[in-house]
Amino acid sequence: MNAPHKIVPKSKISEWRGLDRISAIVHGMRCIWREQEKDDIGIDGEIELCRPRVDGDGLIGTGKIVKVQSKSGASYIARDDAETFAAPVSEKDLRYWRDLNVPMIFVVFHPEDDFLYWKDIKAYLKDHPDAFKPPLRILFDKATDRFDESAYAALCEICEQAPERIAFDQGETLYTNLLPVLRLPERIWISPVLPEKQRNFHDRLTGAGFVPPYVYQAGMLITLSDPTSPTTALANVVDSGALEDLDLADWLGQSAENEDHLRTLLNRLLHKHLHRIGCTFQRSPRRYFISRGVDEETPLHRKWFNVFSQRAPTRLVAKFYTYGKHRFYKHLALNARFERFGNQWAVGIYPGLHYSTNGTTQWEGKAAASFAIRARAQEFNNAYYSNVLFWASQMSGSKSSFDLCIDDQVIVTVSGVPLTADADFSVRIMSTAKA
Repeated sequence: MNAPHKIVPKSKISEWRGLDRISAIVHGMRCIWREQEKDDIGIDGEIELCRPRVDGDGLIGTGKIVKVQSKSGASYIARDDAETFAAPVSEKDLRYWRDLNVPMIFVVFHPEDDFLYWKDIKAYLKDHPDAFKPPLRILFDKATDRFDESAYAALCEICEQAPERIAFDQGETLYTNLLPVLRLPERIWISPVLPEKQRNFHDRLTGAGFVPPYVYQAGMLITLSDPTSPTTALANVVDSGALEDLDLADWLGQSAENEDHLRTLLNRLLHKHLHRIGCTFQRSPRRYFISRGVDEETPLHRKWFNVFSQRAPTRLVAKFYTYGKHRFYKHLALNARFERFGNQWAVGIYPGLHYSTNGTTQWEGKAAASFAIRARAQEFNNAYYSNVLFWASQMSGSKSSFDLCIDDQVIVTVSGVPLTADADFSVRIMSTAKA
């Protein structure tokens, strides 16, 4: 009985031969070949065109890029004769290649001819509007479509004809994930903690009543509201006779460290707000997600308002899934934090996903990581920004602004509409019209 062995399929050997041949030809053109080593969903590599230096000493990279999809082997050769052949393709590949925003060529290694043949896909689809009709094939002319060093001039021409990604003849609106702060606190309170209360200070407050956001450092307490208020647990631990009530701007000017303290206080205030609107918090990795009421039979939905489309859809925010042996909950999630840009403060919204085993506890392991990576790969800009708008709506109650309060006192006011900016340039979007 023969011992088991690892097998290298003939198709894999043929694939290697094709890619090796492309590499050799591109280097013969004195250009750069970069093979796609991971995350390949329709592109095997790219060619960066180079030109020789005037003094002949080396090459100059032009930054002109041509994407390459390569196929090798007899299974990619159909209707073969002395002059032509056809290579079968899938509709998904054709649509993916068509919608790329850079030049794209399709290269086929013909094992019997021992040659490479190529097509400029975008030009081919333009010249063959029936290319999306079955049978889906790319036709090659063996005399004119051979891929060798002489193809360099044609590749240069493809790049010259490709539109520039950046257009300066029209502008566009840039959308951010930032909610501008409309109002910061005006005052800050500094007070020493009574010496007999400093030991185990944080534990001492547990169960003692309402605890507003605070920073405790070296026996001193920093707060956004009066800590001597009888409605808070802080009133019994601070030295009220030494309390300082300071103007926020003056206090920030005293030390660079004070800005970090303010950011901590604001984030703790935001934390209480997110908890109030029904979010569950996970400390590491830091994220908020919605889980209250979800079970295996009951997915959770939330209504929200899209400030740009002016529609009020409903969104699935948590649901139980079973895939084979894997059983888990998937939740919409976010990280949110205060950030400063120059003199402007804002709340940054960073949408994500949370996978749990029971509706709260994080699902960990390789399988969980695989699901998370796959979900991120499928989340394009429009979906990501839709999630930004969803969380902005949840945080603001679908209003134009929302307040962060301590004991019914407004401390901070934040816009419920993400910041936008008008740019004097735009990024070209390739047409994705249906064939």
